[in-house]
Amino acid sequence: MLVPAIAVGVLLLTAVGAVALVGAGQVAAVRAQRVADVAAVSSVRVLVGRGGGPGSPARARGALTRALAPVLAADGARLETLTFPGEGPGGVGVTVQVSVSVPGPLGTRPRATARAGLDVRAGAPGAPGVATGGGYSGPLAYRDGRPMCPSVAAAYDLMDAAARSAGVDLRVNSGFRSDAEQAVLFARHPDPRWVAPPGRSRHRDATELDLGPASAYAWLAGHASAFGFVQRYSWEPWHFGYVPGCGTARGGPEVAGWGERAVGSAPPATPDARLPGWVPAAYRRAVAASARAGGVPPALLAALLRAESGFDPRAVSPAGARGIAQFMPATAASVGLGDPFDPEPAIAAAGRLLGAHLREFGSVPLALAAYNAGPGAVRRHGGVPPFAETRAYVARIVALTAGGASPGGGAWSTGVVLLPVPP
Repeated sequence: MLVPAIAVGVLLLTAVGAVALVGAGQVAAVRAQRVADVAAVSSVRVLVGRGGGPGSPARARGALTRALAPVLAADGARLETLTFPGEGPGGVGVTVQVSVSVPGPLGTRPRATARAGLDVRAGAPGAPGVATGGGYSGPLAYRDGRPMCPSVAAAYDLMDAAARSAGVDLRVNSGFRSDAEQAVLFARHPDPRWVAPPGRSRHRDATELDLGPASAYAWLAGHASAFGFVQRYSWEPWHFGYVPGCGTARGGPEVAGWGERAVGSAPPATPDARLPGWVPAAYRRAVAASARAGGVPPALLAALLRAESGFDPRAVSPAGARGIAQFMPATAASVGLGDPFDPEPAIAAAGRLLGAHLREFGSVPLALAAYNAGPGAVRRHGGVPPFAETRAYVARIVALTAGGASPGGGAWSTGVVLLPVPP
């Protein structure tokens, strides 16, 4: 009876070992997938942080391989493949697919693949509400629960994304206040040295934001002007106004009195202070002036022109779009543009058109989608239309402006998400 017992024991040990090997293999496979997921998401974040990626896929692949080295080394992982399904002649896209392998049992290296990209989602078009009570009377967008006009919200979204990439978490503490709300506030604190009387506060224009926390003041002082915001008063490091405005006339300017001395009410004289370095010198002033006139964040208009034509004033698309801003003939006529190949009038028309879309839809992705596919398509689909070209276009420009908006802000959000891996 001894031999069968030994045989049974051997069989049991073999079975246990097999189960252990299968379990170890499953653990390694799960670990490989986790590493692939992290690598894919990290890759997209690197591309977004570089303004949509370097100028060629080869350079981007080298930059990402270096950036992923510490991510992979922590798990003993090896990068197998790195591809850009969205790459094109204008540079890499913002979708990345990564395959990795990790050490497994008996010298195996389980492999996993993950795909990530910028997710562009939008809620129903239109602003969340309309201002009443005196002062600004147009549509309102909300950030951190505080109202402002859509153009200000769009500019704040870009500034917030840039701040987050620098490790600064911005928060909106106050926005639009109607004359009626200001009257209540003034009744509680009837000292014009600290609270403007009704009808005199800039907050009635829906262009003013009180921002925090205090740890963000230094970053705001150095960077807010790049997004069209100016610190209004020397002793209020939290109060910033959006200089391009809401596209409407001011209802009643706040008069400096009450001991107030405005820090400034105009953007920096040099356009270089508010535009990315890749904007050609020949067009920097036109882009800055057109953004200001259209109520558009300067970096957003610059990114649109780069995505449309690469700043080529003679560009013609297969569909017949023309010039630096790629106007179709009918669209050019509708905005009063006689010659789409003349870059300065075309840039000005692009600023006006994009600004109009921002004010109508209250979000950057919806405004960009309207520029690309037409406002009618945005209205019909209740958001960014499900067209591959339009979604790629929106994601590309959001990446060029370094990330879009804070998650959950207003009626839309963008973020880096895992995507299905094609079969």
